[in-house]
Amino acid sequence: MKRILLFIVSIVLLSCDSENDPVIQDAALHGEWMLQEISCFCGFDPETDFSETKLFFDVENSKLTVINEGTSQFFKEAGEYYYGGQNNILDFTDGTSYQFQVKGRQLSLVYLDNPNIADDEVAYYFIRP
Repeated sequence: MKRILLFIVSIVLLSCDSENDPVIQDAALHGEWMLQEISCFCGFDPETDFSETKLFFDVENSKLTVINEGTSQFFKEAGEYYYGGQNNILDFTDGTSYQFQVKGRQLSLVYLDNPNIADDEVAYYFIRP
């Protein structure tokens, strides 16, 4: 009986392949980010203050905290969001997904939407404060 149990445990352990596990390359995201610009098929008043929206990534816990200091909501409602994903894609528990790229002090988050609808493509650009 012990041999059968050992055989089953061995099969289970060998069938787990860590290369197939989703891994987010998110180490560069850690810390605070301030919204600088939004690129979309929409218009904003030239006086719009995007800097009232801040993000804080806690990559150890796969958690994003959104802070909206003003009355406008540009990215997400204020609160905490947990994410998963793979490589440079963040999948949030609210069903939204974003492709991210960090270059120096700039973070870009591109909303992954329905590719058949051109008017809902949005890119958010953040900087480190």
